[in-house]
Amino acid sequence: MKYSKSLFAISGAALLLSGCASQVVDKTPVVDTSVLKTSIRTSGPLAPDGTQTRVRYTAGNKSTEEVKTEYDSWVTSTIAGDNHTAEITRLDKNLVWQVNYSAENYAECPLSGCSSLSPLEKLKNKGEDDEEDYNPAGDDSCKVVVKKYDFTVTPKARGRQINGFVADQYVARWDLVSEDDQGNRDEHVVTMDYWMADVSTNQALKVAHDFDQKYYDKVIAPTPLARLLDQNMEGTMAFFSAGKENEMKKLTSVGGEPISVKLEWYADVNTCPETEAKKDDPKFDAKDPVNSLKDMAGSFFSDQAEKGAKKWMGMEDGKPIISYIREVKAANMSGEHTSRFEVPKDFKLTDRQ
Repeated sequence: MKYSKSLFAISGAALLLSGCASQVVDKTPVVDTSVLKTSIRTSGPLAPDGTQTRVRYTAGNKSTEEVKTEYDSWVTSTIAGDNHTAEITRLDKNLVWQVNYSAENYAECPLSGCSSLSPLEKLKNKGEDDEEDYNPAGDDSCKVVVKKYDFTVTPKARGRQINGFVADQYVARWDLVSEDDQGNRDEHVVTMDYWMADVSTNQALKVAHDFDQKYYDKVIAPTPLARLLDQNMEGTMAFFSAGKENEMKKLTSVGGEPISVKLEWYADVNTCPETEAKKDDPKFDAKDPVNSLKDMAGSFFSDQAEKGAKKWMGMEDGKPIISYIREVKAANMSGEHTSRFEVPKDFKLTDRQ
């Protein structure tokens, strides 16, 4: 046993060396990088309740935004998946990489972005029943036309400290009334309270802002809303912004970088009611008491479900059908390796568009 100490020493050294060997040293250059940390909270019947944490790195003509998503519902989290992703935008290469860290793969797309569905997926989805999806513009069987559209942007507070930034407050409001061919009306009210910070007071904000300006010089944004909201919410708001691009410019003509956005969408929905043949209410049958009671109970719950659905989509309780809050929590300069703007090695390419 006189060699036991030597053996322990050798094995310990080997373990230490093996640990060092497993660590990959990043030898890519370190560059000054803008780092913005943002949180996004969504809730309401038309949006999954959840929180996103976004960290955006920007240096020159390169930008990477990492996104981690946590849903309140385990079911939603299981269905949605992909809760750790990133979008790497390279102006120098005129392309975007969408990275999925969980699956260790990525897609390569033009600067305008990746289409959400492949042609095969679109064919699979064609003809699927979308009755549960609310479409404020109606559908082929029930056309809905806009009867009233008002949009305003009103300046409010100035020079207020928000999350450490000096910012000015603006309130945007959409009032929209639409009607189907039976005279039934929907009323929509959207309010967006947003704060724009002077980028000259924060270098990290300015770097990110300058990158965005160069990006929009190359890619025409569908609407200025894309500068205030994330891609999903901007798409949701297309009903209020499509064809109104010039009016939407009021949102960003005030200048600055949005560091706080709160959007709420209220709706009172009455158009395109389901047309079903009216059935007689089931009656109690002494000859078949069990089944007749089942029918009566089913009728009751069906009526309650209809009332509940109306309340769910309406404004009776004063709650928005979508609530969205976006906050820039911090903006600082940091030294980051240029590998931050590359797809990790060994990640598999799943699509190129």
